[in-house]
Amino acid sequence: MKLGVSSYCFRQLLSSGEMDLIGVLDWVAASRAGHIEIAATDGAYYLENDRVVRDTAKHAEEVGVPIVNYLVSGDLREGDGKEVDVLRRQLDVAQRFGAGIFRHDVAPWAWRERDPGEFESTFEKVVEGCRAVADHAAELGMVSTIENHGFFMNGSDRLARLVHAVDRPNFRVTLDLGNGLCVGEVPGKTAAGLIDVAASIGVKDFHIRRSAGEGWLKTLAGDYLLGTVSGHGDVDLPGLLALVATKPDVPVSLEFEGMEAPLPAIEHSLANILRLTEGVA
Repeated sequence: MKLGVSSYCFRQLLSSGEMDLIGVLDWVAASRAGHIEIAATDGAYYLENDRVVRDTAKHAEEVGVPIVNYLVSGDLREGDGKEVDVLRRQLDVAQRFGAGIFRHDVAPWAWRERDPGEFESTFEKVVEGCRAVADHAAELGMVSTIENHGFFMNGSDRLARLVHAVDRPNFRVTLDLGNGLCVGEVPGKTAAGLIDVAASIGVKDFHIRRSAGEGWLKTLAGDYLLGTVSGHGDVDLPGLLALVATKPDVPVSLEFEGMEAPLPAIEHSLANILRLTEGVA
């Protein structure tokens, strides 16, 4: 397994200033992770700071930590050419980072269509936008992806339909093994439905409850989720990782989003994933 980490794991430390991206790369280089993906949220900072991008890419090469995926937000619901242009520019950033995979959103995380008609009309615009982005990615020799993420473009059936509709050989999926829970889909169905179109895979774990207090995310199925150390929650990671192991060339990245202290949580998560993959635990 090609196991690495997402920079999202370090979001608390990055936002507080306790670490910067160079420091994250140094930490990853000394860890059991073999690569990093850069989760840039809206990515505006990197569009405006090319020197930071190039210095980061250079340092990643120096410490032997490949940048495999660059992840940004996006909103293609309105068929806005300006948004497509921004995503094309973000693809250029991804290339300068040295990433071969680019992941973009197509709607705000919390948005959900009101009815089937709104879904269908929005879907048509999303398909056109994804094609345009994927075509630019092809010019750069890159793979363009969308993640099963949020409440709109989530669930294996919706993503498989999108990949089919976009119909570009370099348009694939960044498969998050846990995110389907947000829309009431069990992780096994998510993984089985998308593993064959996955260009990269994200691993996370959740505590899952029928009722919960502050800080928990309510799903469309009425469950509540709270991120935790991988291997400490309720997600069937042994079964999921057995499926992931059938795709040894696809990069797999830890995405820790729990309330535990980040650095030990990342360390424990990486160790648990490796043990589960090896069948030790």
